[in-house]
Amino acid sequence: MTWQQASGLAAVAAGAMHRGARARMAKSASAPATRDRAPESSTGRRAESGRLVSVLERCPLLTGLERCEVEEIAALCRFQPFPAQTDIFIEGQACDGLWVLASGRVRLYHSAADGRQHVVSFRGESSPLELGSALDGRAYTATATALEDCVLVYVPKAVLSHLARNYPVTVRNTIEQLCLELRQRDIATAVATLKDARGRIGCTLLQLARQYGQRLPDGVRIGFRLTRQDIADRSGVTIETAIRVLSDLQRQGVLRTQAQVIDILDADRLQHPTNCGVCQFDCSVFGPAVFRGAANLL
Repeated sequence: MTWQQASGLAAVAAGAMHRGARARMAKSASAPATRDRAPESSTGRRAESGRLVSVLERCPLLTGLERCEVEEIAALCRFQPFPAQTDIFIEGQACDGLWVLASGRVRLYHSAADGRQHVVSFRGESSPLELGSALDGRAYTATATALEDCVLVYVPKAVLSHLARNYPVTVRNTIEQLCLELRQRDIATAVATLKDARGRIGCTLLQLARQYGQRLPDGVRIGFRLTRQDIADRSGVTIETAIRVLSDLQRQGVLRTQAQVIDILDADRLQHPTNCGVCQFDCSVFGPAVFRGAANLL
């Protein structure tokens, strides 16, 4: 780290500390008197700092940074837990930083006035959420809801600006991540517009297999618990249609479901209604191929 980078990070830290101190003063002024709490042990602080560094090192935005540089950045971030089925942020809400998923699963979606939802994506560990909004400071374009108990890392916008100014590799990483997310959303939108219900659901399952696939002796497991409503909202079909199509696929031996976990047993037959052989969409943006044989061409 150069002295310019160090001084810049120190300025970011000073600003964060000043804002944090003002917030704590305001909170203490309005809160009832309580007994003094024991100060947090240095061992506990070091352990939390180590966990923050571990999460941020796996975040694609910080790939290529030295560990000491990640440690400096982690000192300006914090963990925040979210219980299952609570909103992390809401579509239209002002954005002032970036959330990175440390553990758990998150659903990103749009909502219509009549209550219908369209799932943009499902996110797993180390994923940045709504990167575009965090960068331009505009309102969130989707709602993020914890599907289970989650822990996230909050990265203040000032830290993102410091990274862009002082670490060129993070600018490249950010561009690559934004391009990846844009391609994924474009393909998901095109599938929902151009394919029939069976094709939409088939594409959704194959894309999720690329993102979260785990190979089994007899197929591939989507390592992400999904309800039929999740599949319907991600595919842009009604819940009744999703139930009917998934039930048909199970009867045909194409899928196996248990406890909201889906196993794809016959990828070739699942591809047929999606017209993968003549499809122009490059689904490799969802992840590496996980199927053996001809299905690996997806």
